[in-house]
Amino acid sequence: MYKQQAELPAWMKKGQENKYDRYGARPSAPTAPEAESNDKYSKYRVNEDDRANRIRREGTAKRDRDRSEEPEVLAYKNLKVTNPANSYYQTFQSNLKRDEKDVNSIIRTHYNQRTYQSKYQGNRTKSPIIKLRNFNNIIKYILLGEFCKPVAAGEGPFRVLDLCCGKGGDLNKMEFIKVDEYVGIDISDASIREAYSRYEKNKVRFKSNFGGGSHRDSRKYNFQSFFATGDLFNYSIPDILEPNFPGIIDNVFPVDAVSNQFSLHYAFETEDKIRCLINNVAKSLKTGGKFVGTIPSSDFIKYKVKKEMRPEDTTFAFGNELYQVKFHEKPPADGDFNTSPFGNGYNYSLTDAIDDVPEYVVPFETLRRICEDNSLVLKVKKDFIEFFNKEIPKYFKRLNNNLIQSIKRSDGKYGIEGLEREAIEFYLLFVFEKA
Repeated sequence: MYKQQAELPAWMKKGQENKYDRYGARPSAPTAPEAESNDKYSKYRVNEDDRANRIRREGTAKRDRDRSEEPEVLAYKNLKVTNPANSYYQTFQSNLKRDEKDVNSIIRTHYNQRTYQSKYQGNRTKSPIIKLRNFNNIIKYILLGEFCKPVAAGEGPFRVLDLCCGKGGDLNKMEFIKVDEYVGIDISDASIREAYSRYEKNKVRFKSNFGGGSHRDSRKYNFQSFFATGDLFNYSIPDILEPNFPGIIDNVFPVDAVSNQFSLHYAFETEDKIRCLINNVAKSLKTGGKFVGTIPSSDFIKYKVKKEMRPEDTTFAFGNELYQVKFHEKPPADGDFNTSPFGNGYNYSLTDAIDDVPEYVVPFETLRRICEDNSLVLKVKKDFIEFFNKEIPKYFKRLNNNLIQSIKRSDGKYGIEGLEREAIEFYLLFVFEKA
């Protein structure tokens, strides 16, 4: 059991439990607090001169205007039924207006709509990609279980930072790895409200010393959570968290692990954005802490380009009935994006999940170089299927049996097959360690 702290953090003191009630007023991209002569966060923030050169903020006012002009999202009862034969489940359909909007606004609107419409879809087990969803969840359970552990076990609370946390889909996984304190940040305000709602409904109703040991209730969330809306590609984490949780940087950071699932590729629009994100990761981690994530595989994209793109093509697309990738411009003939690594855009669609949203190629060697610039050393890089085949024996009985049985193949074995296999091959996972 962890030792009792001499003084409780401010957010755990009496009277602080309802601070999340102010969510409605939280800005999506908070402005930095005024500088002070003795700025206790200076060791954490990007150097201001460096920031001025690297982090562009001129689009902030435009993004705010775009948000105010976003159309109301219609409930599914007012939308066309995609599958009349199974009207009790309706696949996700976005209603995006991309004219003169930057990528951040498109992404925010897409995930806001997805969060709202998910309430009207019906039984999720009827989703046409339910096996793919479950396989991805198993990958994340194993990834977090294998590599997200306290740096110094038994010497303090186990803390995880979840960047681009979405609707809180990984909260169960945080309980699975026995997290004590959790911080979730996402650009979508609707997703953050949903994530906090999920946490609030299922959190334990008693306080223990970080929820550790035999005191944990496996059916509940035994960890303290903090949720915030913020743009991680353009702002430092103290700028996002401190206005709502004063003192959190001193009391919670650095953390033992940072998770970033299926979202880092949005930051590869520009070098400024990805360097800001990786700086946030590196500054947040303890020495020895792990940075884990999932991204589209540049190796798989390279394979597709070399195999399927013709010399006469002016652009390029690939996919199947479940997913589609459509490049904005013709990619390099050899499929190698490392020479010009930023802004290689394509629109990605995945049935019932992502509806023609702009993403960017993540040339892995470029990502590794930027991570190394921030003292993050690569430990693991694997595609999903290779990782699953190697690690599933250790987790077969640890994971929920219904989840495991949901990926049973037609041959009686466990895994992914058919159209879903290629959609899975599009992704890889990584693990970096803070040196």
